[in-house]
Amino acid sequence: MAVLCVAAAAAFAVQAASADPSGAKNSTLITAMCGGQQVQVIVNGNGEFTPAHVVGSTSVFVPTAFDTTFSFTPTGGTTESEHDTSAKHNANANAVTCDIPAALNTFTSPDGTFVISGTVTGFFTPNKK
Repeated sequence: MAVLCVAAAAAFAVQAASADPSGAKNSTLITAMCGGQQVQVIVNGNGEFTPAHVVGSTSVFVPTAFDTTFSFTPTGGTTESEHDTSAKHNANANAVTCDIPAALNTFTSPDGTFVISGTVTGFFTPNKK
């Protein structure tokens, strides 16, 4: 899941909670499996650790590490893939690792097919103790 500045996200948390992030120009819907539960999130932007808005909730998933593969196959063309790993130095005590299954994250358009898969570790806000 991409990245926004966490400080900026916190500063605008009240506004983000009332906004519809799925309508943003560069938004991406991602379906993940977290602790055996399916979670859909919307990611806006393309930074390294952009927080994701949980669909149907005011909760946000803040990524701290990921191991993902992005693949694109143009219509009638050859698949191109990019593997990306990254991690923040400080881990959150409430971190959870979520799977991003390719079967739930395959998007097709007239231009071709885009697939996201891998794992992402992070925490949900508000933190539950």
